[in-house]
Amino acid sequence: MLRFFRRIRQNLLQENKFSKYLLYALGEILLVVIGILIALQINNWNEERKARDDEKATIRSLKLEFEKNLTDLGASIENVRDIKAAGELLLQHTGPGYTDGDINADSLISFTQRMVVWDPSLYTLSSIKNSGQLATLSNEELKLKLIEWESFYANLVDWCDFYVDGGEKYFQYLEENSIGRNFTAMRGARYGNSSFPGTNEALLREISFENKLVGRVTVNRFLMEFYEEAATRIEAIIELCQQYEE
Repeated sequence: MLRFFRRIRQNLLQENKFSKYLLYALGEILLVVIGILIALQINNWNEERKARDDEKATIRSLKLEFEKNLTDLGASIENVRDIKAAGELLLQHTGPGYTDGDINADSLISFTQRMVVWDPSLYTLSSIKNSGQLATLSNEELKLKLIEWESFYANLVDWCDFYVDGGEKYFQYLEENSIGRNFTAMRGARYGNSSFPGTNEALLREISFENKLVGRVTVNRFLMEFYEEAATRIEAIIELCQQYEE
């Protein structure tokens, strides 16, 4: 096409038709400009399509990560609920009037020593944040939920640190005031119960144990509430991620 215009321009110059020459020259320039603009637009379309495909792939990985985290979190919630329930059952029997044999104290106290710290995968979310993709997500609601999740999770980590610290103090109290070998026997240790006199049931008549147990039950209750809120937030994020598949 451009060669055709060039031939016409040469003929017009030879015929001294300068005005028509100019017109065809401008036409040639216009065609070149239009061609460049079309090429740029096609390139933009390709870049936008690639960006959408990359975002979909990233969100797919993010969804899988949060789904795995939610499954693990569900198991953690059940474990914390069981620890809390064991502590609450013990608290129903603490006091000076407790009679040995009313409940299986060794089993229940042993159960309250369990520690449940949910440790979710943060690899994909961290990659999105560090690469700058979080700021460019097309779904504004998902972007906001992920930003809120980061803040919430930071608070959850702080609470878990407090939970672990309280658990260690509870373990230390039991180490100093209980017959620990009886607990391990309940967990299936082959060397059996201690031959020292006394039982762990005596703890239920101690105000110091009751105080420690109240603290242990309370932190597990708060932890369960934190975990349940985490599950609600994760479910909302997964639902938003699913919109990319529609």
